[in-house]
Amino acid sequence: MKKIIIYGGGTFSPIRNHLSLCAPAFGTTARKLAEMFSSDMGAGWVVLLRLTKMANNKSKLVTNEDIVNDIEKQLADPYVNTIIMNAALCDYDVVDELASFHGQRLQTSLGDRTLQIRPSEKLIDKIRTKRPDIFLVGFKTTTNASEDEQFLTALKMMKRSKCNLVLANDTVTRKNMIITPEESKYASEATREVTLEMLVKMTLDRNDLTYDRTRFVLGFNTDLKAYSSASDTFKVVLKYLVDNGGFIENNGNGFTPEHFCYRTNNYEDGTQRFISSQRKVNHNEVFENGMTEVIVDQDTGEFCAVGSHKPSVGARSQWLLLTEYPEYDCIIHTHNPLKEGSLIPVASQAPFQCGSLECGMNTLNNLKDFDGKFKAVYLHKHGANIMFKSSTPSEEVIKFIEDNIKLGVKTT
Repeated sequence: MKKIIIYGGGTFSPIRNHLSLCAPAFGTTARKLAEMFSSDMGAGWVVLLRLTKMANNKSKLVTNEDIVNDIEKQLADPYVNTIIMNAALCDYDVVDELASFHGQRLQTSLGDRTLQIRPSEKLIDKIRTKRPDIFLVGFKTTTNASEDEQFLTALKMMKRSKCNLVLANDTVTRKNMIITPEESKYASEATREVTLEMLVKMTLDRNDLTYDRTRFVLGFNTDLKAYSSASDTFKVVLKYLVDNGGFIENNGNGFTPEHFCYRTNNYEDGTQRFISSQRKVNHNEVFENGMTEVIVDQDTGEFCAVGSHKPSVGARSQWLLLTEYPEYDCIIHTHNPLKEGSLIPVASQAPFQCGSLECGMNTLNNLKDFDGKFKAVYLHKHGANIMFKSSTPSEEVIKFIEDNIKLGVKTT
């Protein structure tokens, strides 16, 4: 049995008796999602709707603290697979030792009062810190933001809380969109109803994907050494991408989301190795920062990464492709759109989160061969994966990219 927990409604932060801050929300979306999930799920799934008192007068969930305690109970249940955090949590706490639902009431006859408030703790951030296996869906609200501002606000929240999906909605423009870890947006032109339907489908498609953990060994001063083992062709292509907008940062945290890798020679100890782009770095600085070496155990398939940063989340997919096509030793994955008329095939990305084994299989199964020199596929609303060989002249690789990829523009 697998459980989906849906939180809805708003919370209160007490000031005094009969006086509170609140985040007004009445559970309409949470109830709708519960209906949608219940009708779309197969056997073996259970939906639990957890509404606050603002949405259900019989509920005992009133404050942020009540939500925290309830989440702790849910996280202790190994059958809980997915949490939909649609509850509107009060963003501020009152800085007053007398603040309480039963505190002595303030007297209006005494005139104006000054209230000090401080930001409350971001409760959603705790969920995947404690249970990284949980599939977490968050919600982010803006007011009269542009589409780009709305996207970036939701993306920032996603990266901070490690959400698997975020539904962003604007209360003034009424625009809704679904944000993914691949930094893509879905349903941005759809109605609220259609957006919720897509959210349910993407959640059910993505929540049971397979991830292989990489054992990470901190090893300073190995990054540039690892990078130096790459071929000249690979380095020239990377330089071209850096100089021409192949790596674009747009989430405000200084990181770029693309990835790339190069297969190095096998070693005498029987291990196979490749170097992968690093996680949570700016790839435009690859020449200064280097790459991370990944060692693959021939017997167990276990990954051990050595460097100052973890390898890309796409490392498992990279190795899957390199293993299937041993004649290729270079892979680049950018987040740029295809040019009109490109012959690179397009595959859907919506059911797959980047970094999952299933995402790698989706890439592998849709690669197209280009005269034995390149293999490529474009993942819709994500980006292109291009395999090439060190023996191919760098100018031919660059021409292939120029003919197919619109550099300098970010996929969304």
